[in-house]
Amino acid sequence: VYGPKSSGKSTLLNKVVEELPKENYIYYWYDLRERVITGYETILKLFFKKKGWLQRVMEKAPSMFKIPIGAFEFDASELQEIFNKERDAFEEMRIQLEVNKERNKMPVIVFDELQKLKGVYINGKREFVSELFNFFVRLTKVLHLSHVIVMSSDTFFIEEVYNDSTLVNTSRYFLVDFFDDKTTQKILEDEGFSKAEAKEIAELIGGVPWMIEEVIKGRNEALNSLYREVKGNVREIMTGIYEQDEKMYELAVEFLKKLIGEGKCKLLKEDRKVAKILVEKELLFYDPLDGIVRFQTELHHRAADELLKNGEI
Repeated sequence: VYGPKSSGKSTLLNKVVEELPKENYIYYWYDLRERVITGYETILKLFFKKKGWLQRVMEKAPSMFKIPIGAFEFDASELQEIFNKERDAFEEMRIQLEVNKERNKMPVIVFDELQKLKGVYINGKREFVSELFNFFVRLTKVLHLSHVIVMSSDTFFIEEVYNDSTLVNTSRYFLVDFFDDKTTQKILEDEGFSKAEAKEIAELIGGVPWMIEEVIKGRNEALNSLYREVKGNVREIMTGIYEQDEKMYELAVEFLKKLIGEGKCKLLKEDRKVAKILVEKELLFYDPLDGIVRFQTELHHRAADELLKNGEI
């Protein structure tokens, strides 16, 4: 599940989880958004906890059907063996998932913002993410023990994972994008805006859910405030690139000029390096399925155009 930042990926999946029959599924939900991942050992602490921990959590919230982080439980000696790498962590996870399936509960493993695991290695050699995806393929495609859902807004990372692991013919991709103009206008009209106002606002900000919410609460004042905020952010991004690498800054300016006319373009091989930087800084969004790069939002498009015309970047 991929899409621009704040397009509603996590919100949508939470809604899906709420509506699926609780008696049929058990969710291992790993939200890495606010987790500090410093190495392999911190990842193991995400997965494994001492026995009794989960029971205490469930006693406090008996209706919970999303198992929190650290859901795979072992006694102290077993846990130490896993941390000492005397036991295979993936194999221990497989065994516990198998037990849940035997109880007629289909496990669903969810990772939100998986790119937080990028760059973590096992024994300084194998990259953990590649090993993890190979394990996911085994769980789903080979053993049919679990569903796995991965969410990320870092689409270059998704592309790297796809190319580096055995994901061909084993995965499906779902784009969670901003609302289209028609949906945005309907939302605004339902909130009391005239057709003309709704059309104008949709053209200005696009279908970004949180921006629409701000406009509904604050009308014209919110529009001006949002634009100033985005323009300042674009200026800050470009200044940061300039301070780090003047040559890369020049490439970024040329790429933005090329993009401004249409708002999007097919990503060419020679532009990948600069596009990757602008995507990571959330000025642009890249769709790895069709190879199209575009501005993160309409306000980013408008701000970049104005700043370039005025010579401010």
